[in-house]
Amino acid sequence: MKLKFIILVLLLFTLGACQFIKTTTNQGDVQSFKDHFRSNSKFNKNWEDDSYKSPASYFIEDGHLKITTRPQLVDRVKVKTKRNDFGLGTYSWRIYIPQFDLFDQCAIGAFLYHSGDINYEFDFEIGSGTKTHRDELNANLSEVLVHCTSQIAPFSNHISKIESEEWHEFTIELKQGFGDKYLIMWYIDGVLVKTLQSDIKTDIKFTVHNSIENLDFMGEQLPTRKNYVLFDWFEYRP
Repeated sequence: MKLKFIILVLLLFTLGACQFIKTTTNQGDVQSFKDHFRSNSKFNKNWEDDSYKSPASYFIEDGHLKITTRPQLVDRVKVKTKRNDFGLGTYSWRIYIPQFDLFDQCAIGAFLYHSGDINYEFDFEIGSGTKTHRDELNANLSEVLVHCTSQIAPFSNHISKIESEEWHEFTIELKQGFGDKYLIMWYIDGVLVKTLQSDIKTDIKFTVHNSIENLDFMGEQLPTRKNYVLFDWFEYRP
């Protein structure tokens, strides 16, 4: 009787272990993603144009993704991943931030976007900023402003300042929050700058976007010169 009991316990343990392995394997089916922007063929395989009423003015140059906008025009130049299954995990971009003319309406974007019955977006928007925002943060001429934003559910925005003409790393982390909804964390150069409990269920999935756009909320006037941004790499870790 004792031997039968031991065999039964071992059998149950084995079945449980197999189920654990199966569950872990299924959770690991989501693929990591990294692009160093060294290859046009890899870029074309993984990314596609998402520009809005603008020329697709982006290309691989010297191992970076370079995106540009034209002066005096409301250009919105963007690329997005062909994958649209991004969810829980860590999203990181290494970006060179040039110095913008003061108060120009131009913003570098690194963001996650869901298109559906309701559109959701978590983003970094980086640019000179408005006079009001620059005064509030006491930004000097060499600094630009970084908006860490949830566009909806709920809307929330936090503004930081960083040095321009330098490389910076920007990270968005999507974690399991309350009620199976996303907990969102924004990092700049490894420093946590914003945390938000969203109302968005974790079964909602996203595409990843890289952009530079002439946006009116980011300044006082349209740029009078061509602007650009360099993306060194993007990485997603599930």
